[in-house]
This record gives sequence, C-alpha cells and structure tokens, in this order.
Amino acid sequence: MLMLPRLSAAASGLWVVIYWGTVIIKAVRLSRKIGKDPNVLPREKTGRSLRLLWTPAIIAWCILPWVSAIRGFPPVWYLRALWPMTSATQWISVAAALLGLLALVLTFMCWRQMGRSWRIGIDPGEKTELVILGAYRIVRHPIYALSIILMATTFVTAPTVLLLVTAVIHITLITLEALREEQYLRQVHGAPYAAYCGRTGRFIPRVVKTPLRNLA
Repeated sequence: MLMLPRLSAAASGLWVVIYWGTVIIKAVRLSRKIGKDPNVLPREKTGRSLRLLWTPAIIAWCILPWVSAIRGFPPVWYLRALWPMTSATQWISVAAALLGLLALVLTFMCWRQMGRSWRIGIDPGEKTELVILGAYRIVRHPIYALSIILMATTFVTAPTVLLLVTAVIHITLITLEALREEQYLRQVHGAPYAAYCGRTGRFIPRVVKTPLRNLA
C-alpha cells in the first residue's frame, strides 16, 4: 500500500512529460507547415513577460512529481506531504492519476480539433480560423481547462508545498492568458466571437446563455 503514492506520482509525472513533450513536437511540426513558430515566443510584450514566470513553473511541474515518486515524501518541509498518507488518501492519489490520464487523452483530442489554428501565444498581427466545434462547442478554452485538471491531479498525487506553489502560479497564469486571448479574439473576430462567448463558458459549460447585447 505504501507504494501507491509513489506509483501515482510517477504516473502523473509521466502524463506531464508526455503533455509538454507533445507540445514541443507539435510546435516544431506546425512551424514547418505554416512557415513560422506557433507563437512559442509571443509577439507581444506582456506574453513574453509572463513566459519568464511560466517557463520555470512548467519545468518544476515536470520535475516535482518524479521527486516524490523517487524519494517519497522526506521530512523536509517543502517536500513532505501536506496530508497524511492514509489508506483513503493513497487510493485518492490513484484516482487522481487516472483522472490525469483522462485529461491528457482529452487534450490530445482538443489539439486535433484545433488543427492549424493551434497556437501557444498571441500574435496581434495574425488572424487564425475561429474553432468552435467539438469540445469548443462546450467551453471556450477546453485545453486550458484540461491543463488545470492535469495540474490539480498532479498536486493530489504529489501534495508538497513546492508543487502547490507551482500549481497556483500555473492556474493563475493560464486564467490570465485565457482572458488575454478572449480580448484579442474579440478584436479579431468581432461579433461572431462575442456571440460564441455568450453561448459558452470559459472553463466550465455555461448554464445560462448571455444575451448578445450584454457582451459589449
């Protein structure tokens, strides 16, 4: 039973490495198709500034689950588990690892639906096709929503102070990035995007549709 937390942390670590490894591969492949990188380095100042904080957080996200998997939860304050590893919490970590795998699989589906419109940052001088089908009929940012879930499940499997700080940084920045993208897409696509926002929620499905007149 004591091995379950380590196995769960290792599984989560694997999902995260696959996730970001795929992002790198996709960026390289798409750059060859469109003749430019898909805004890995954003074309605007704010996006580049956010990368200075986001990049170390992503690197920490990739490493910290493996620290817990290999070393367990040593008594160092920033690496020990934030809650006792009881029988219940160990099985919760297993469930979290499985939920993380589901989030990873669904992310692959969303990436496929984005096609050539997939980007990592904002280029104010670029206009890509507005994708509103598949998962995008339900929420405006399914990839970001799934990334939040993947981060949360990683933290549950490796509940340390360092990973909690990493999670707060990542979720805060991804929420800010979603807001910035929406502002950019409103400028680029105008009324069609405003109507789309009225039908869909940002990260979770919208229960009540927002009238178009309230979207200005």
